[in-house]
Amino acid sequence: MQRAPRLAVALAIGLLVPAPVAGCSRIFGCAPRPPDDITVSNLAGVYTGAAGGRIELTEDGHYRASKLSPAADGQPEEGTWTLDLDSESTEDMMLGDIQLWISGDREEPWLYRFDGDPDRCHLIEFHRKR
Repeated sequence: MQRAPRLAVALAIGLLVPAPVAGCSRIFGCAPRPPDDITVSNLAGVYTGAAGGRIELTEDGHYRASKLSPAADGQPEEGTWTLDLDSESTEDMMLGDIQLWISGDREEPWLYRFDGDPDRCHLIEFHRKR
């Protein structure tokens, strides 16, 4: 299918079905979906972003994070995180009240959030350190 017809179909669906945050981004394909079988244990680890962001997730549901967006001041945040792939909203997980999404696979997951309007498809990515 060529790009123009796909775009027309996505726009038609978007007009007929209200899309929550990241909804259109997933229709247009810029927001990857999480693996169906990912677990809390698979996600535990340290993730870093290109702009110096850092997220540490523990298996017991705690996190420590800093510089989650380019405008952040770098002060570390701590709290609890939850995984909810069946959420009625669109996020795949929450760090306290911060929405995050998951991509990759069970062995090499990566996290992302949106910089601004999700429909602009500008992702802030965090990849796990090996």
